Amino acid sequence: MKTAVLIQAHKNECYIKSLAENNQGVRFYVHFDAKYPEKRNWLISQGLSNLKVIEDPVKVYWGGSSQVEATIRLLKSAYKDERNFFFHLISSECMVLKSFEDIEKEWMQYPDKQFIESHRDNKNEWRLRTRVPHSNTPFLRTFFGKCLNKCFKFKAFFYDSVSFGKENYYFGSQWFSVNRGFVHEVLDAYTTSGFFKKFHNITCADEHAFAIFSRTLYGKQENIVDCNNRYIKFSGKSSPDYIHKAMIEKLINQKKYWFARKIQEDKLKKYISNGSTQ
Repeated sequence: MKTAVLIQAHKNECYIKSLAENNQGVRFYVHFDAKYPEKRNWLISQGLSNLKVIEDPVKVYWGGSSQVEATIRLLKSAYKDERNFFFHLISSECMVLKSFEDIEKEWMQYPDKQFIESHRDNKNEWRLRTRVPHSNTPFLRTFFGKCLNKCFKFKAFFYDSVSFGKENYYFGSQWFSVNRGFVHEVLDAYTTSGFFKKFHNITCADEHAFAIFSRTLYGKQENIVDCNNRYIKFSGKSSPDYIHKAMIEKLINQKKYWFARKIQEDKLKKYISNGSTQ
């Protein structure tokens, strides 16, 4: 197969192991948050031939630019294998709703398309107008961190201290499916320009960096679909809802989406054992 699955994780190592074991033709690449070395080392110790754990992980913080760096390290690792043409970035709380064989066949009908969200979102534009010094720290999600964040948000309405340019204010989910050509251009930009460094101390940088890249530096912008083929539900919170069993069954039967998140590990492992995610 031509498929590489890139997983950002800080838990659910048993699910990752089962997913790789049940999809031997797919190559898996895992960035395990450096804050959890025991889980990372356990996954390495399983010795799966189709699973590679990133050797130099970063400490990942919600809403921080470390999310972008973790993604880049996954892309670098997976790109080294020339067999990989289709790249899926998921979390360890994502469920595969179709077989990877079916996904690959579907994508082969339009292999130049990039399934990545990239669109305007006025309510989040303030993030691109100010740097938040504590954005890549655990302090961001504390009560005082959130209060301080609101202060920076207020300031951003009156003063732009970053200068991305309003025409470049794009937003999208950090989870995407892109082809080898897209990955090549991302890695080239990472090594030859300072584009991704611009997102240091930008709140939720992962929801902007690749979305903006898609609309500004990527050479074939007509191939951006602005749809990532993932079912994700938000109910007014900063993180998505966990999906219940009835909805999982509905999504599988719909055969519309490729992945769904978030789903608890016991449900993920159950569906693998039942053959629903192979």
